[in-house]
Amino acid sequence: MPPGFAVEPDAGSDDEGVYSSSRPGCADFVRLSNSAAAPGATGSSAAAFSAGQDGPYINEEIDALGSANKVAALLHRLKSAVASCPSVKVSTPGEGSSVMQVRAVSPPDAGRGAVAVRLTASSGSLEGVEVTTVRTGVGDVVVSIDFLGAFPEDIDGATQDAVAKAGDALGISTAGTT
Repeated sequence: MPPGFAVEPDAGSDDEGVYSSSRPGCADFVRLSNSAAAPGATGSSAAAFSAGQDGPYINEEIDALGSANKVAALLHRLKSAVASCPSVKVSTPGEGSSVMQVRAVSPPDAGRGAVAVRLTASSGSLEGVEVTTVRTGVGDVVVSIDFLGAFPEDIDGATQDAVAKAGDALGISTAGTT
């Protein structure tokens, strides 16, 4: 993690939002967003980090899919799902619901086949909240990172760190793996 971040005690929080949409084009994005782990994952691990009470906040998950081809297929599926879904409704326990605009953004230069999406609440209880999500491949795993209240340098640094650590753990070189 970038300097100044600490591990949060509960990465498996029950207060995450539930995504929904009446638009047929959003069905796959909603399915992928509501999934507790990457589809087809044979194992998962998660951790949460923050830079204090005011954030930023980072949730990180690593899902083993068994092959680099399955990782590439999932990332392609996510990229297509983002492209076909302009907005979703997010309902959060104790917070209410909000409409969030879904927009593909440039991912950090880390891992293979990286996909990044920014969700911005345009109405409701979360109005103004912005979440950036990055998914990228390292060998046969997907590294998934959600950022709340993060600056671009936080997103780049944390993604590069996560990819490097995943590569080290798997014995895979991640240098120049975009």
